[in-house]
Amino acid sequence: MNRENIIKTVVDIGSGRIKAIVGELSSDGNSLRVLKYKEVESKGVLKGEIVDSQEVSDILDELLTQLGEELEIEIEKITVSINGKNIESRTAKVEFQLETEREIIEADIEGLIIEAEKKLLTSEEKILKTEIYNMRVDNSGIVKNPLGLMGSKLQGDVHLICTNKSIISKVVSTVNRAKVDVEGLLVSGYAASKAVLSREDKQMGVAFVDIGEGTTDIILYKNEKIIYTESIPVGGMHFKSDLKYIFKLNDDNEAVEILDKYRKKDWTPEGNIYYNSGKIIEVLELENLINARIDDMITHIDNTIKKSGFNGYLGKGLVLTGGVIEDELIQIDKLIEKINKKTTYIARKVLPIEFRGLEQVNSSMATVIGLFYEVMEEENKKIKSGNYISSTVQNEKEKNNSNVREFEKELEDYSKTKESKKTEKSILIKVKEWFNNFI
Repeated sequence: MNRENIIKTVVDIGSGRIKAIVGELSSDGNSLRVLKYKEVESKGVLKGEIVDSQEVSDILDELLTQLGEELEIEIEKITVSINGKNIESRTAKVEFQLETEREIIEADIEGLIIEAEKKLLTSEEKILKTEIYNMRVDNSGIVKNPLGLMGSKLQGDVHLICTNKSIISKVVSTVNRAKVDVEGLLVSGYAASKAVLSREDKQMGVAFVDIGEGTTDIILYKNEKIIYTESIPVGGMHFKSDLKYIFKLNDDNEAVEILDKYRKKDWTPEGNIYYNSGKIIEVLELENLINARIDDMITHIDNTIKKSGFNGYLGKGLVLTGGVIEDELIQIDKLIEKINKKTTYIARKVLPIEFRGLEQVNSSMATVIGLFYEVMEEENKKIKSGNYISSTVQNEKEKNNSNVREFEKELEDYSKTKESKKTEKSILIKVKEWFNNFI
């Protein structure tokens, strides 16, 4: 590793697994690679939300410590995913009135967002992501970029993804307890879509569906903008909970044993699965239960798309990802066939993008890969815009600041003690030397 390069750590806190990537971007922005990928079993997370902060913190602490030791670095900050039923999506048509007719500037677009906040948010909520589309200046048609146009009024549709501040506080405090800071928060569904969808998908209109262990995240895109978002508390965990409830099993371990044996096709010629030292369940009954839950998931997806009001805008159909898509409990071809029939859209499974150092990817990794992609893309923008400061430059700035403070102290001491002209000459020499640092 080149210590001048940008090293970032991202963590997807999921209901089934916690996944982390440490990656490196060269200081010129031309080279990107994954240094280490690691995942562990998740505990203390239910339906996408943290329910036991201490348990999650302990797992994070151990995971990040191992990564740091293996890479010989100190991980101090991470970007993490945030998920759950409390992630909400709202859109409003708003306008921002200018004082006089003039050129539209960035602050005016911020004004649109502020107006949308007044309409859509409560004092207990915070924005996680913003999209603005259908922008107009005065009575013009829709413009892609209003900056620099003359006008007295800016209009647009503002889409906000938000959640309760208490949810954010819980995520931050959980991470802090693991002795690291939160550098950024990203909605899980958006991160996963970043890793999976093409520009064409987003342009022509697509329903992105990420079926995870605790939640199913649905994001609709059109003209490269997010137009609708929803997180449904339905996912892979429900195969286990359904089995436990319907067949009155003693505990989760029995359900896990049955499902694992089904995945491995470990059953008798008569179609029975033996579990817990002699108990029996019929494969056909288990398949009926699994299919019923899959049908329920598809119904939720279909209802969400219809509820959004954008049912006719999805030229690229549905794109599927998430851990459940990889689960051997389901047959992906049959799942896609059922979705096609139910929604009338063409559905397809798409794998997340690969990076150097992480070439073997699967659908369950979409969110953590998307987190990494988003974070490094933002760092690259800083480099290209000239806003990135390398550690060498930062150290030099700190050294110069130290010189400034030292020089100011000498001037203060000089004025107080009123030393001789010899001392005065000495100080003037030091002033010249200090200025020479910048010549």
